Amino acid sequence: MVELQEIFDVSYGSKLDLNKMSSFNPTINFVGRSGKNNGVTASVDLLKNTKPYPAGLLTVALGGSVLSTFLQNKPFYTAQNVAVLNPKTEMTEQQKLFYCAAIFANAYRFSACGREANRTLRQLFVPSLDEIPSWVESVNLNPSAGVTEPKLKESLDLPVVRQSKRLDEIFTIQNGIAATKLKEFEQRQKDTVVYIRPASTQARTLRSYIARDSVDEKHIFPCHTLFTSTNGEGSHTYSYVSTCEFVANSDVAVLTPIQSDMPIEVKLYYAKCITANRYLFSYGRKPKGEKLKSIMLPYFDQQEDFDYICRFIHTLLFSNNL
Repeated sequence: MVELQEIFDVSYGSKLDLNKMSSFNPTINFVGRSGKNNGVTASVDLLKNTKPYPAGLLTVALGGSVLSTFLQNKPFYTAQNVAVLNPKTEMTEQQKLFYCAAIFANAYRFSACGREANRTLRQLFVPSLDEIPSWVESVNLNPSAGVTEPKLKESLDLPVVRQSKRLDEIFTIQNGIAATKLKEFEQRQKDTVVYIRPASTQARTLRSYIARDSVDEKHIFPCHTLFTSTNGEGSHTYSYVSTCEFVANSDVAVLTPIQSDMPIEVKLYYAKCITANRYLFSYGRKPKGEKLKSIMLPYFDQQEDFDYICRFIHTLLFSNNL
């Protein structure tokens, strides 16, 4: 272990006040004492007589969210009580992020408006470069690279709809089960399954986790199952394809294709088509029973139609994840 000042040149930042900055043409990040958003609290105009710090340096909050340490990826100014660390020797991005974590691990020693880190930051003990674990260099800093890319680099028109059928002629409908007598957990436990609810975004459909043995197996649906909201205080008709096995609550209908070999891409297409019918419903007119069954949807009975829909979906952003 060595003192921080042996590894970094420590300066005490730009010492600017955000309320005195302008933002007519903001191009420079303003780093404050926040522990969120990489410490960046605003974007401001470039000052004529004050040069911003370059990207690649570390910032440390000395008050506020004490010792919140971040690697800045854009030029920046700092607020009062923010230190800037410049490595004395060349470091990789992984090493810099390791020191962000190492510095922040000492936050328990300090407090805002009490024992702040202004005077003692330089003497803070951290691992030397030789003591950095070997696994640090192997960390992938961009695990989401390519997730927004389409699977196919081509442009296709929407599938041509030649005929339509009622929803219940394309899917069998099974309603979910009520939460009554179910024991729900906020966090995933051993042998639990996701319990979903209506929501306007798929991420918010997770209501809770329930014990697998507390429900009949027929109510547990596999990954890549299509479902739609039939109630939900404004979340009706939103439809999604599941990313894990689940149990639906009583305000969700599960749609199983009558044609059993329907690809996930076609299910995604139908999820969008069903959601597009939201305008037909309201708080007083929910898509339940006959109203849900009678929604008219495009119908495709040729394998070449399915193939085209799959190709079309593969041209959309994020389809590289399918």
